[in-house]
Amino acid sequence: MKKLFTILIFAGFGISFQAQTSQKPETAVKPTVPQTIEELPDYAVLQKSLNLKDVVTVADEEPEFPGGRKAFLYKVSENIPIINIKNQKEFSTTIYVIVEKDGYIRNYKAISNNKKYAEAAEEGIKKVFTRWKPAKVGGKPVRYIFYIPIGLRSW
Repeated sequence: MKKLFTILIFAGFGISFQAQTSQKPETAVKPTVPQTIEELPDYAVLQKSLNLKDVVTVADEEPEFPGGRKAFLYKVSENIPIINIKNQKEFSTTIYVIVEKDGYIRNYKAISNNKKYAEAAEEGIKKVFTRWKPAKVGGKPVRYIFYIPIGLRSW
């Protein structure tokens, strides 16, 4: 019995190792970045609700969150309140964030096909107080906008 168990373990490691080494390298596809704020997906709504004066979408140095953007998304997701999604088969929310010249976030907007989800996303952003390293153009800090699409689909 011990021999059979040992053989199965080694066979499992061999299959696992082979599966990891035989995969083809994935090619990274970069999403298209809007070159101007007018190219943002929800520009008409943002124009009414955010101060977009002197905001850029492209910079020499993008803003940096301590730990990277994944750490920022993790902090936001930790702070988003739990909402009831039982009756909703699908929803999408886009969170727009402006990193100010001093590195803080004061302007943000969540746009969703459901107001409750947008409010929950804004609540998550509101609770992240960590200072960013601001974006720079020509060595000078600038206001920088980026967006985070969030979606849920039933399978």
